[in-house]
Amino acid sequence: MKVCAPAFVAALALLASPLRAAETAGATLPEHHAADASAAVVTAETLLANDRFWPYQVALTWALPEGGGMPALGPGELGVLIRVEPGGVARIDFGRDGLRVLPVAKTDLVERANRVRTGALEKTAPNFVLAIGPRLVDSAGDALRAMPYEKAAEHGGFLCVFANPDDAGFPALAAALAPLQDRHGVWTLFFPQGEIPDAKLRERLRALEWPVPFVYDHLAEAYTSSLLATGDALPFVMLQTREGRVLYEGPWKPDVAPQLQAELDEAFGAATATTATALKVDPP
Repeated sequence: MKVCAPAFVAALALLASPLRAAETAGATLPEHHAADASAAVVTAETLLANDRFWPYQVALTWALPEGGGMPALGPGELGVLIRVEPGGVARIDFGRDGLRVLPVAKTDLVERANRVRTGALEKTAPNFVLAIGPRLVDSAGDALRAMPYEKAAEHGGFLCVFANPDDAGFPALAAALAPLQDRHGVWTLFFPQGEIPDAKLRERLRALEWPVPFVYDHLAEAYTSSLLATGDALPFVMLQTREGRVLYEGPWKPDVAPQLQAELDEAFGAATATTATALKVDPP
């Protein structure tokens, strides 16, 4: 992975206009309908379960003081919603101004979610699909090439894998996770750690017969920082919806594979790659 300033890369990769993010990659955005005015009003308590209404961007409603090496931010400051987490908090990327985990009550997230629900606020695509779709490399092709954005939009969920492809245990990890690729329409995405050029990584994945899409080397560090919490041990796996809601996460060990498959089957077993509304991801 190239040495870079993660916040600066994140500012370019995440905080940019969602529509422009896909258009930059020459993508044609598939038609997406998030609005459902007949659905119950979204509240702070139901926000986690209603990820289909999560807005791509949110604004602060409270001032944030300077601290932890990050600058102060005022009300109205826009950030990209990475995800809502249990406990009434949201993970938000403010680009060069840092990533914060904040109480939902300090943002306009609930208000924006209800605007998405009623159709007053347009939602171009599922949040995670839009953020990651234009920035993937196709390792299955005969030459190094970008993965078409539309391919990401076809999938109902994502298994994100964070690992160093030069580690001794990487071939075993690839072999263990290979059977899960495209299971129930869930796409495995690889976030490379360490320093490895895109062309070399493509060759390595193909040699291991695990030709999964991967994030460009120069963006992998920023995306890893935005998705994982500080201190998460690598290798790491994260199963999530197409909106970015986490269904399972944890350090990778060989005995994790059966549990991960069970979680994947439970959440996506009744779904297909093109019927995301059928996903069984709401809590009982």
